[in-house]
Amino acid sequence: MNKTLLRAFLAAVFLFIGFLPAEGQMKCDRGYAMVNQPVKIVKKGDWMFGGSFGFSGATADNNSILVISGINARLYDVDVSPNFCYMFGDNMGVGGRFSYKRNFINVASAGLSMEGVDVHVKDYYLASHSYLFGAYFRYYKPFGRTGRFSAFVDAELSAGGRQHKMVDGHSEDVKASYGVGFQAALGAYTGVIAFLTSHFAFDVRVGLFSLNYMSENQTHNQIGQGNDKFGSANFMIDLLALQFGIYYYL
Repeated sequence: MNKTLLRAFLAAVFLFIGFLPAEGQMKCDRGYAMVNQPVKIVKKGDWMFGGSFGFSGATADNNSILVISGINARLYDVDVSPNFCYMFGDNMGVGGRFSYKRNFINVASAGLSMEGVDVHVKDYYLASHSYLFGAYFRYYKPFGRTGRFSAFVDAELSAGGRQHKMVDGHSEDVKASYGVGFQAALGAYTGVIAFLTSHFAFDVRVGLFSLNYMSENQTHNQIGQGNDKFGSANFMIDLLALQFGIYYYL
């Protein structure tokens, strides 16, 4: 929850700075501004390179949360997303993105007790990773005439694969499953970018809506076979999926 509030606060501060009046602001002279002409935050022929990186981890040592007690666990998430963009016109471009995510959860023990119901988890292990290749179109809408701040909108199509391994060892008979799957998504994003210098910029991006599809083939205990298919449509701003990145424009 604290992580979510921090992301929301940073996004609010960033948006507030972006909407400050142009008068008195330090201009970022990127060589495109002309009096009485539309502001160009980027121009035709420019390139953008950069990406984002995220890491989070946690460890619980005999911790308790509400009705769950005796939690001994550790987890981490890694998210890497390099991308590039070519400006085929003023304030608009097309680009490619590669995203890699890895998740790891290891629960040594945990128990839930409520109204005579006791549920215990022991020696539970889950590791998964996914990768996506995507193409996107981006349109910039500058704020004021400083050439420093701009909103942008992305339309992105991506597809890739995923794998996971799960082990449940709380009983004498250890249960395990392994899955390999395919995933695809179509989404729209919006955000704000700020040029720190004439070439380096920082941005924050959030999802507006997405269409998602996933299928996965599973093997249970190296004997049983299974298949999952999942589809979803999300039409809302997801503050839990804020993405921060730093980029170089040339």
